[in-house]
Amino acid sequence: MPANVFGSFEDAFEQGVSSVKQTVTTQVKQTASNAASQLGVQVNDSTQLGQVDTSAALTDQFNETSSSNQQQNKQDPLLQQQAATKQLEAKDLQERQKKLAEARQRLQQLHKQTYYDPTFNRRQKEPTVQERLEQQEQIEEQKKMEDIQEAKKKEVPVALKQAQTRAEINRGASG
Repeated sequence: MPANVFGSFEDAFEQGVSSVKQTVTTQVKQTASNAASQLGVQVNDSTQLGQVDTSAALTDQFNETSSSNQQQNKQDPLLQQQAATKQLEAKDLQERQKKLAEARQRLQQLHKQTYYDPTFNRRQKEPTVQERLEQQEQIEEQKKMEDIQEAKKKEVPVALKQAQTRAEINRGASG
């Protein structure tokens, strides 16, 4: 019984391989015939696995008897189109670079306004009305204190004053 099992596996494997070969060959032939019909080439039935007789198609497409003017006319639109696309790409690149430079400048300006200036270039605040009034009051108080100190300097020292008044109060016998 094990011999039959192995035999059946081998048979099944061989059948699978042959069916895959047949499918592949038919697909290749169909693809080759479709491509040949799109190119306008006639396919001989004697060709093997999609080999196509392309000599007729090649001579029709690239006929050497056609004038050089016709070839130049065919190439000129292509060259013109390529040149136009290159010009458009160059303009597009310049526009992108210009927009990028503008965006960088705006970003740098925004960075300076929102981060750099508030952090490092702090502007001195203008004093409010209340702060100005407080400063004026402080200045007036300092002036009053200075006037008081000057008045104290002009006054006679306490010891001298007491000595004078003692002498005047106690006049003695003459008085």
